[in-house]
Parts: sequence; C-alpha cells; structure tokens
Amino acid sequence: MFISLIGSKASGKEEVARYLVRYKGFTRVGLITESQITSASPDTNQTPALTFSSAKKILEHITPRWRTNFVTTDITNPVDLYLLWKRPFTLVVGIDAPMGVRYRRYCLKHSSDAGKKLSLEQFVDLDDSILYTCQQPPSEAKNIDNLSLGISAATLASNKEAAMVVALNAEAEPQPLMSPIIRNASESHELNLKRILASANVSIANTFQTVDDLYMHLDHIDLTNKERIRPSWDTYFMLLSELASHRANCMKRKVGCILVKDNQIIATGYNGTPKGITNCNEGGCPRCNDGTPCGVSLDHCLCIHAEENALLEAGRGRVRNAEGVALYCNTCPCLGCAKKIVQVGVKTVVYSKGYGMDELTLKLFKEANIIVRQHTPPTLSMEIGSP
Repeated sequence: MFISLIGSKASGKEEVARYLVRYKGFTRVGLITESQITSASPDTNQTPALTFSSAKKILEHITPRWRTNFVTTDITNPVDLYLLWKRPFTLVVGIDAPMGVRYRRYCLKHSSDAGKKLSLEQFVDLDDSILYTCQQPPSEAKNIDNLSLGISAATLASNKEAAMVVALNAEAEPQPLMSPIIRNASESHELNLKRILASANVSIANTFQTVDDLYMHLDHIDLTNKERIRPSWDTYFMLLSELASHRANCMKRKVGCILVKDNQIIATGYNGTPKGITNCNEGGCPRCNDGTPCGVSLDHCLCIHAEENALLEAGRGRVRNAEGVALYCNTCPCLGCAKKIVQVGVKTVVYSKGYGMDELTLKLFKEANIIVRQHTPPTLSMEIGSP
C-alpha cells in the first residue's frame, strides 16, 4: 500500500505520517530538491527515509515493491497525484481542519522562529495559494494524443521501439485530466489541490486537541484497511447497490439492490414508480409527495421498492433454480420485500443501513433460514461527477 497524504497548511499531515511509520510499519518516501541536498542542517524529524527527484521516480521504486507499505506527504502537484492515483495500490488521504485551529497550530510550531511568524491574514493568503493555485500540466500532456497519431499504426506495428517511445511518453506525461462528466471544466477547476482534496479516498477532519486523540481516531477508522484499495466482494456489491440507489426517483429515500450468483450480478434495482408512470420525484406518487410518514398509507404508494425491482428483473425461475443467490441492499429490506425475498428463494441477504422494520424482517429471515449480515464498507463515498 502506498498512502499519499495531502491537505491544507498545518492540518496534521506530518503527524499522520509519523503514526503510520511508528505504529503501522510504513516506510517514509519523499521528494528532495537540490537546496535540500546542500542544506547544512536538514530537519531529520521530517526527512523521509527514501528520497527521489520526482514522483515518477517514487512510482518506479514502489511499483515492484507494492506489497511493502509506503507513505509520503510531498506529492501535492495534481498532475503527479493523478499519475500515482491510477495505480491499484495507491490511497490518497485528505486531511483538513478549521482555519482557526490550523493557524494556532502553525503559530505554536513556529513560536521561536521570528522569520516564519505570520499574521492570520498572511496565513490565509498562504493557505489559499497552496490549495487553489492551478498547477499547469506539462505541455506534452495536452498533445499526447497527437503524439500517438503522429506515428501511424503500421509504424507502431512494425517498430516496437517506436511503440515503446509512445508508451513511455504517455506514462511520463499523463493524459488530459479533464473529467469527462464535467464538460465545461477548466484547468483551474481541475488542477488544484483543493479539487484533489475533495476527491480523496479517505477524508480526515483533524479537529483533535492532542496527538493521542488523533492517533485514537486513526485506529478507529482503520486507515490501513486493505479494502480501501481493493474491496472484498461484500464491499464491492454494497458499493454497487449504493451506486444503483442514485438512480432512485422515490421522494422518500434512495435505495439500491443487487442480486448476485457466484459473485456475478444477475439483476439490479432501485426504488421508484413503475415503467411508464410519472416518476415519483416528478409528482407520480401522491403519497410520497405529500410527505406521508413512514409506514402510513402504504397501500396508496405507487413506488416499487429496489428489492422488488431486482427480483422482478431476475424472475423467480432464475433465483429459485440457482443455488446460493445473494441479495445486497444498501438499506435493510422492509417486511413486504422480505416476504418476497423468502418466496423466491434467496439464500443470503446483506445490507448496510438499518430501517424501521429491522426486527420483524430479521425474525422472518431467521425462520426462513436465510443468512443475514450487516456490512458497512470502510467508506461509502463515491465521486459521481462531483467537483
């Protein structure tokens, strides 16, 4: 695992790095400049055990050793972060804290260094320059497709050396970084640290008063959980059910469901009005749009639950005639759906969030000998076109 710590000024990146080195056996890696090489008195407390001249060099070192744990706080350039992020062993952890807290930490740290003392206004300006300054990609990154086009397919097919040059250039200079979902995104929107911080795999709000409290929180969230870089099957399907829930149009809640056989998806579903009927969030279900309390006037509700939609899509035959079908739902099924789940022959139910009928549902599943477990992944955050 390779953890890249990013964050605002005085947010606590160094303390998290020390935690990972001291208690989790990570090796510190970082970037070094010529001025640091010639410095007469380097800061030994923050100097990484391994230093490299570029992010690409760090990647070259880590890739064949990816089973070893590494951590860095030095990679803040979004272009470099994107280069590392595509690797399956990289975890980007974003750390932030309230401005006032961070300013007090900064003042305390540099209380004896007059040259580094800053007013609050100066600190804000410095912090903004770190977070919001657009990091321009290398010019070659914008023209990498033209580079590929400049060498014909026939040439690449017959000239392995030319093909290797194209591949190496593409690796050294990343493709354009504009998110395809954000059609009108500008480089200043995409290529700043604030954008990367908002998209980090794990976000930590370091509001803790002491280092021990911070370390206890890091233990609690299990920062080094391997599922953060490669999810288990339960986490994988639960995240997919959460993704399916984003298609829900019911005004009450967003629920997604996945039916699985031998770790392969056989059906998906989300809650909302039937096909051909005006979507619930467009006024299709009067009961939901009237704000009727949970459990009241259910016989007047036009919405089909996510579990029902998945079961209808699969069909009873595909479920009953297949051994070991599992149902994943981001919310515990209601009693009505539970009855249908039992009837069609589902053998395992996995859910994340509770619901108002959990006790009745679980009692029914127990009597039907259905295996039930609650599984909440280390993170359910997903970037779906978010800025």
